[in-house]
Order: sequence, then structure tokens, then C-alpha cells
Amino acid sequence: MPKKNRTVLTRQAYTMAVVDGKHAEMTLYGDIVETRPIDWWTDEPVEGNFIMQDEFLADLETIKDAEDLTIHLNSCGGDAFVSLAIHNRLKELAAGGMDTTCIVDACAMSGGSLIMCACNHVKVNPSSLILIHDCWSFAWDRFNSTKLRKLADDLDVINESQAEIYAAKTGREHDELRAMMQKETLMTGRKAYELGFADELVDADIDPGIEVSADHKTLFVQGRRMKFAAMGELPEGIRVHQDIKPDPDTDGGDKNTPEASGKEGGNPMTFEDFRKENPEEAERALAEAQATARQEGINAERERISGIDQVGSLYGADVVRAAKYDNPCTAQEMCYRAALENAKQGKTHLANMQSDVAESNAAAVPAASAPATEQPKEMSNEEKVAAGRALAKSLRGEKNEEV
Repeated sequence: MPKKNRTVLTRQAYTMAVVDGKHAEMTLYGDIVETRPIDWWTDEPVEGNFIMQDEFLADLETIKDAEDLTIHLNSCGGDAFVSLAIHNRLKELAAGGMDTTCIVDACAMSGGSLIMCACNHVKVNPSSLILIHDCWSFAWDRFNSTKLRKLADDLDVINESQAEIYAAKTGREHDELRAMMQKETLMTGRKAYELGFADELVDADIDPGIEVSADHKTLFVQGRRMKFAAMGELPEGIRVHQDIKPDPDTDGGDKNTPEASGKEGGNPMTFEDFRKENPEEAERALAEAQATARQEGINAERERISGIDQVGSLYGADVVRAAKYDNPCTAQEMCYRAALENAKQGKTHLANMQSDVAESNAAAVPAASAPATEQPKEMSNEEKVAAGRALAKSLRGEKNEEV
């Protein structure tokens, strides 16, 4: 029997193997991204499994002449545009005659479901998880109502594009699929098979290793926390992840009360303990916390500068510059500082005026006396008659001659 020629290409998020140049197989586990994320604090690449666009599409070219391709998929999704690019490239290979099969080992969520639907034949476990939902976007900019409506319209176009993919795979009505996307529909493998998203239900005894945290907020796949943006309502029947266990040796108290960790003695698990047991998840959690903290700091600084700009016109350029850069503070603190400075200057000005008055000895100078007013002389009756006659002649234009 001739020996098979096997070529293997290994990436962090997937493995690609080709046998005799004819049969290709790919294990595709990870988040779908355009490029590897960078830690904002350290400028170092974020650790984790990432299916990167250029890297993946370049590797896909190496198997384009294979007769068939089997993809073992486990992804909670990621970038919508990258997912569409991978979907369309796989559809192109299928249209060229390649027989493509996708086996959902655990999850095909969001962008992962688009990759799944690109294949001719989809196999799922009854307990696999499939998620379809409307796409979303970060809005990090200054927006007016027109720009926000434009963003919403663009998202609707992307949603329509994804609905076309689901319709082609399932044969279901477009409006039905859009309604499923809008309410974020999470399906078990069995439900996905019933709705036409999958073509075959594989052995029910196979355990894909899917668990959920006790608060139903975190999904675990084969012991690994899975990161995804939207999950919808979890189907019933998924077992709870046993990362918190009761201490069987505790005397008294509630025997059903869980410890803070699975370690003996019931002591809370420190971050270093968690890092030793789950180094990849610890680094991911740390990177996410750092990114969140950095973004919160950026937002707070922008809000501080914006607040100063809103009232800056009331004060001089020196006051505004000091509040922004030289001695950073909030807009409220800037106003308080300016008020204190004005009050201080007012007190100094008043003190200077009082000093000037004292030095001039102005207080010792007496006030000027008002001149005495001469009382009018009382006229006799004869004088009053003579004055009246003179006034009458003056009004008539006659000369007033006195003898």
C-alpha cells in the first residue's frame, strides 16, 4: 500500500493538513479578526487564538487545488467583514468543484455561522451551539443625527447581506431570518438541523464540551472561556461549568455553599493562582481589563477637556491653558480657582486704595464751606407797581424811561 504524502501547516488558531494534494482538512478554532489585536498599554500583540484575514486567505490558496476540504469549526465570531470574505472565498472554492464540509465541534456563532454556511455540507452535534444576530458596531466619534442614521443604515445593509447567506443555506424566508437575527437567536445543533442551518446530526454520544457558568453569563467550550459580543438566551440543558465547587470537609454551615475557587481549603483564588491554572485566559482577561481601563481614561480626559472648552470663553487664555495642561483640573475646579484669584485681587486693590488715602493725609483736609445765600429784599407796594408797569412796557416793545 503506497504511503500517503501529508503536508501540515500549523497556525496558532488553526491547523491545515493536505493528504496527497487531494484531501484537505482544517481545524479552525478562534476569534475572527482582520489583524492581531494590540494591547493599548504595552503596544504588544494580544495573546489568544485569532483567525486573521490575510494569513488565513493566503493559506487557503495553498489548498485551492484539493478535491475536498473538511473544516472542524469552533468560533464565537468576530469581524463581520472578515467573516464575509472567508465565506465568499470558501463559496468560490465550492463553486469550482471542491467538496466542502464543516463540522461544528462546539460553536459556530455570529461570524462563525457565516463560515459554516459557506460549506456544501454542515454537520453538528445535538449540543453544538449556533448563533445568528444583527451586526453591531463601536461608535467612537462625534456624531450628529445624520451620521447616526447613516451608521444605522449601513448596519442594516450588512444585516441584509448576512440574511442572504442564511436564506441560501436554509431555504427559509428572508423576513423570518431577519426576525431571528433581530432577537439574537441561539440554537442547539439539533434545532439548527431542524431549521436547515445544518445538513446532518452527528453521533449524539459525542460530547463537545460546552458548559455555562452558574449565572449563565459565560460560556465554556472544552474548559476555555469563549469571548463573544451577543449570545441571546441560552438553550435549556447545557450543564453548568464546575469551576466553583463546595468544600466537602467544611464542618457546619451550608454544605451547598460554593467556594471561591476549586482549590482545597476554600481560600479565594488569587489572580496569580488563576494565571497558573489558566495562563491563556488570565492574559486575555488582563488584556481586556487594561484595554477597558485605558478607554475609560481616554473618555474621562475627553470629557474633562470638553467641559473646560464649554466655559473657557469666560476666562483668559492663561487660565484655560493652566487648567488643561500646566496644572490639569476639571472645569468646575478651573472656575473655583478663577473665583479665588478674583477675590484675592479685589482684596489687594481695596487695601491699596486704603493705603493711598492714608498716605495722602486727605482725611485731615476740612471740607469746603458752601457760600452764604443772600436773601431777596422785600419790595414795597410802590416798587411792585413800578416793576409791573416796566414789565408791561417791555412786552409791548415800549421804552421804559425813568425820570
